[in-house]
Amino acid sequence: MLEIIFKLLYLLLPAYFANASASLVANIRFLKKFDLPLDHYQRLGSNYILGPGKTYRGTITGIIIGLLTALAQRWLYQNNILTQYSLINYRQINIWAFGLLAGCGAMAGDALASFLKRRLNFKSGQSLPPLDQWDFVIGFFALIFMMVKIDYSIIISCLTITLVIHPLSNLIGYKLNLKKVWW
Repeated sequence: MLEIIFKLLYLLLPAYFANASASLVANIRFLKKFDLPLDHYQRLGSNYILGPGKTYRGTITGIIIGLLTALAQRWLYQNNILTQYSLINYRQINIWAFGLLAGCGAMAGDALASFLKRRLNFKSGQSLPPLDQWDFVIGFFALIFMMVKIDYSIIISCLTITLVIHPLSNLIGYKLNLKKVWW
């Protein structure tokens, strides 16, 4: 059972790291110039389109981190390190395209969730479970599915473990003062 969980988590690393990266780079001074919200403070009705929490800094960083994580997974795979835990044959895919899709998917899923939350009159930072836990994972799978076919039972399993891993990692980030809210 632990081996299966590890395989699922390993598959999700590009999405998890992309999603977490915005909080981790929030205080890096030279990146502050990219703190402009993706929606440029524009509104749709009385609410922001996405909200001030969805910035160019977080999005660009997330895409880059997703790509770098996939590149690291490819390197590990080619050097027969953790190969037995991989659900993807990294030798058979264009890793650059896969990494970009992974990072873009995670960030797009997160942005789409923000868009939906604004339409439902949720404020930026306000929690909406399980959407907050699943948004980046669903976006990740939606885009990587163009390159690799993942069995739906694996996707369901990934969504299930994310219900535990995501809040736990957010709580740790909050306790370490890397996040403003625990969810």
